[in-house]
Amino acid sequence: MNKTTATFNLSKFVSLFKSSQDYSIANADPPPSTAVEYGWLWILENYGEFGLFLIFYGLMAVLYAVGGYVFYLFDKYKLFRSRKIQVKKYPSESDIKRCLNNLITNYILVILPIGIVSFPFSKVLGMSHSIPTVWRFLFDILLCLIGEDFFHYWMHRFFHTPWFYKNIHKEHHYYSAPFGFTASYAHPIEVIFLGIATFAPAMILRPNYITFYSWFIIRQLDAVLTHSGYDIELFPFNLLPYYGGVSFHDYHHKEFTCNYGSRFTWLDKLLGTYKEPVIKPENPKKSE
Repeated sequence: MNKTTATFNLSKFVSLFKSSQDYSIANADPPPSTAVEYGWLWILENYGEFGLFLIFYGLMAVLYAVGGYVFYLFDKYKLFRSRKIQVKKYPSESDIKRCLNNLITNYILVILPIGIVSFPFSKVLGMSHSIPTVWRFLFDILLCLIGEDFFHYWMHRFFHTPWFYKNIHKEHHYYSAPFGFTASYAHPIEVIFLGIATFAPAMILRPNYITFYSWFIIRQLDAVLTHSGYDIELFPFNLLPYYGGVSFHDYHHKEFTCNYGSRFTWLDKLLGTYKEPVIKPENPKKSE
């Protein structure tokens, strides 16, 4: 490859990070008719397409931290013990510190670079910055939930094979009683592979960017909940058929060799890896 070709390829790659069109609100046709449309265009006009990605990434990280911190307060002050699954197991300060050190490393050195690399790839696939209808948004999110659960199941089972469990996945199982922050606590290689499971359905569907970014936020918040250790029935996903919820995944951390799905039980039941969570309350405070 000569110098001219290398320069051309680099310029072409860099161009993928630039906005593909003019997003000026004044020139919008038709003009934005809702607050969501106006806000979406305002971000694109002022920060561009790559800036929009960075905003959503930052929002995802902040919401993950907020969700984890809420459940940290539950544990610290022994709140809602009647909803606590492993009621005698609470994380120590050293557990929290170890987890946060891992999360900071993964979010900066693994998850962010994966997102940056996926950004130009998503543009090559032809995703749109238009606003979908509410029903199309919800339908695409549902397909992403189902698709990610399918890919996650197989990758998760793969990581439970002897070599990969011992050398990679065992890190995630350091906590037999998970807590909110542990959702993304893992070996960097596992983060990459399970990240592929998260990206795969979105890359196949190629939805609007607002759905694409919202999916990753919803996925992370769902992971925080399923690792929280608290069985909260009010979470809307509990209304979905075959949704295993917190007890389903918490039992996987306790028993290791069952319940490999992210959230749904259907594949585990179909393939004989499902175990009904056995929850034995240990004198929780019924008044809470």
